[in-house]
Parts: sequence; structure tokens; C-alpha cells
Amino acid sequence: MKQSRIIIITTLCLLALTACKKEFLNAPSPENGDLTDNIVFSTKSGAESAITGIYWIFRSENYNGYGGSPNNSGNLTNRGLQTTMFFFEVRGNDIFEANRTWWRVETSWEEAAAGRIQTGNRTRQIWDMFYKTINNANAVIKYTPDIKGATQAEKEALIAEAQAIRAYSYFWLARCYQFTYAKNPDAPGVPIYTEPASKDSKGNPRASLKTVYQLILADLTAAIDKLPAARAGKFRINKNVAQGILAEVYQELAMADNSLWQKAIDNAQAARTGFPLMSNSNYAGGFNDISNQEWIWGFPVPEDQSLIYYSQFSFMDQTNGYYRNIYVNADFVSKFSTTDARRATFVDYSANPAAPTKAWGSRKYRSRLTTSITGDIITMRSAEMYLIEAEALAQQNKLQESVDVLFSLQSLRDPSAVKPDVSIGKDNLIRMILLERRKELYGESGVYFFDLKRYQQDLVRTGNHPYLLTIPANDPRWLIQIPITEIDANDKINPEDQNP
Repeated sequence: MKQSRIIIITTLCLLALTACKKEFLNAPSPENGDLTDNIVFSTKSGAESAITGIYWIFRSENYNGYGGSPNNSGNLTNRGLQTTMFFFEVRGNDIFEANRTWWRVETSWEEAAAGRIQTGNRTRQIWDMFYKTINNANAVIKYTPDIKGATQAEKEALIAEAQAIRAYSYFWLARCYQFTYAKNPDAPGVPIYTEPASKDSKGNPRASLKTVYQLILADLTAAIDKLPAARAGKFRINKNVAQGILAEVYQELAMADNSLWQKAIDNAQAARTGFPLMSNSNYAGGFNDISNQEWIWGFPVPEDQSLIYYSQFSFMDQTNGYYRNIYVNADFVSKFSTTDARRATFVDYSANPAAPTKAWGSRKYRSRLTTSITGDIITMRSAEMYLIEAEALAQQNKLQESVDVLFSLQSLRDPSAVKPDVSIGKDNLIRMILLERRKELYGESGVYFFDLKRYQQDLVRTGNHPYLLTIPANDPRWLIQIPITEIDANDKINPEDQNP
């Protein structure tokens, strides 16, 4: 009888938690709060430590040993949320690996160990990380009602935060392991778990996308109702962050139901409240400081907790990075006017004709220090919310309102920008907004990849990209395969349930 690997890997000795007398963490932080059997769900402090432990997983270099397999040898399993987001960045067209080293397989869409295949390490990384955060969130949801030393409102806020984390994790899984919701809501998504694991837990089958998104919406709606705006730090999900996640979810679902665009607008507007757009000088500041006024959600990375060689700064910072192997497509650079402040983040290396794929680098991500490769991790900011709103308004045929929102960003980044005229029509305006999303958010969270997937469009590589290819919208390579370890261990997921 198979038992689900996700249950085995994330079992937290919960049966012993209520009786355990070990001292819990008294100083919760995203650096040291992993949920293990030394966390006691008996006090508010213990529950807080359990919550911060989930964020530690997201920002961790490696929570499961360098090997990632059950005996910590073999496959790399996790480099945190930043690695997951960057995986989808290099699968687009705008930035790429040019040295044929780290990120080569991901950039080239090869069916190899670092790609999307069932025996590869990327699917293990994505699956393991999000199911561990889901399991830990389930523990918080289940055990927090019985903690002592907390008011009812405090308990509800902790549970709401865990629900938002669970929803965020399932949203990532749904988008990674299946096509867009609009293509087929009844397509198999991912297994759903709403109870924390125990030694007797069994695996579940793949639930439909519709069922997965029903849980996501229920969790986020409940979370927003109970979450406060106040929080201990930007690494915590508060009401703004939950509203931002919900805006992203409705942006996905509205491709199938036009009536949901207004909900995307409402949540995007609420999410960015209190987080004004950053100045152009801050945009050029290296994307390494969580104190940036526009960052709605992110993870602090102090120098002694640096992800060093495996951080985004290592790959993109051409001065202080270690690998320094990520370059920018010349076609993408050409889409920025010379007066666009974002244009200044590109570095011209074209004087070296022997390396045409290395004509352009980027200084968008730079290490905060010259003595070590260090920088905070960005997860959500206001510019994305403006662009969700602009897209949603255009989809509703409110073209002038859409142009006004779009131009509030365009005119900030480029003082010479010309305001679009609504005469360009809905389709052209949406194309302009999607391009602006690429330009504003490049390098951050795989926006171009997921926009192509949402709109069911082909990926067509251009310019000086070293891997010129076309991936049709219906190509199965858009789907990450379920890890073979899960198929081997879970009775409810068999080889015929695998993504093609």
C-alpha cells in the first residue's frame, strides 16, 4: 500500500504536540521559526512561531538538506520561493541564462533533470515547498482555537493568516501543474489537504481545478474578513497582502468569467492602499530592500542569513554576483524608450561582438552589500496591482479608465511617455498593458510566462535569445509534471494521472 510522500515529508509529529513539554520559540522570526516538534500549540507565542516558520520555508535557501531526498542526498529540492519565481522568469523570452551553466536547462525548456519532468529537481522543489507550507498552515488552522493567552480576535487573525498562506500555496500549485482555469475548469489539478498530516495520513487524488479554486477563494475570503492591516513585519500576510493574492486569483479566473474582473479591480485597489509607487531612483536602487515604500510583501534576508550563491542577486548582479550568468534579450531592451527610467537598469555589453547573447545585462537586482551577496526578497508590490486594475478595466471595455490607470505608472517611469488614446481599441490596449507588465515586473515572478498561459498564447522566442524556439499554447511542456516520488508513494495518483 502506497502512502503519500507529501505526507511523509511533512509529518510534524502533531500527535505529540499537545503533550510535548519542550520549550517553544520565544522570539518568532522568519529566520528561525520552522514548524517542528519543538513548537507547542498551547500558547499564542507557539502559534506565532508556527506561522513564522512557514515564512521561513518560503525564504529559505534549503529547508530539507542539500540533497532533498529522504536521506538528504541526490536531488536538490528547495531554494525557496525566489527560486520558484525565477524558474518561470527564464522560461519566458526577456531574460535568459547565457553561459550554459546554472539555469541552462530551465531556459532552454529541455526535458532534463533541472526542467519540468517527473524525475527532475524543479518539480520536487515546487511540490515539496508548497505542500509543506500547506501542511503547516493546516496545523495552525486546526490547533490555534485551543491556544491560551490569546483573545478571540487574535486567534481568528492567526487562523486567517494560515488560510491565506494555504490559498497562496494552492494558487501556485494550480498554475504550475495544469493549464489555465479558462481552458478547462474540470481538468485535474492537485491533491487537496485541509487537515495536518499524521503517521496514519493517506494521499489524496488530484482534485479538479474548479475544486482547488473553490478552496482558494473560500480561504482568501475568510482571511480578508479577519486579517488586520497591522502586522509584525512585511514578511507577514496582512489584509493588504491577502487582497493582493485575491486580485491575482480573480485575474486568472476572470479569463473564464468576465463578471469577475470587477472583483480583481476591487481587491487590487485595496491591496495597494498605503503602498505608493516607488520613485524612479528607488527602482534603480537594486530591488534589495524590504523597506521600499511600494513593497507590499517580501522577506527580509540579513547578511548572516544570505542565500549567497543561490540567490537571484548571485545570478543577475553583474558586479557583485557570483555566477553572473543572466542576460537580457536585446529585443526586450528595445521596447524601452531612452527616457524610460527602467532603461537605465540595463547594461550595454554589445562592444564584445564575440558574445552576441551577452549584449545586455541588468542591474535591476543588485546585492545590498559588496562584502556578501545579500538582498531581501520581493513577493508583491503596488505596480502589479495598478496593472491588474488597468487590465481588468480594459476587459470591461472601460477604456478611458484603463488608460488613466495605466498612464499613472507609465508617466512616472517615463516623463516623455505619451498617453495612449482609447481609439487604439480594447485588444491593442490589453496588449499594451501586458507589455507594460513585462517591462515593469521583469525578473520578479514569472509574469510573462503566466500571462501567456492565461491568454493561451504561444511563446515565441525572438532577438538574441540563445534558445530560439516556439512553444505552442497547447504544448504539454507548459505543465510541470508531478514528482515521480509522489506517484510512487500515493495510492490515489498513478502513472496514468501524470501530466503528459
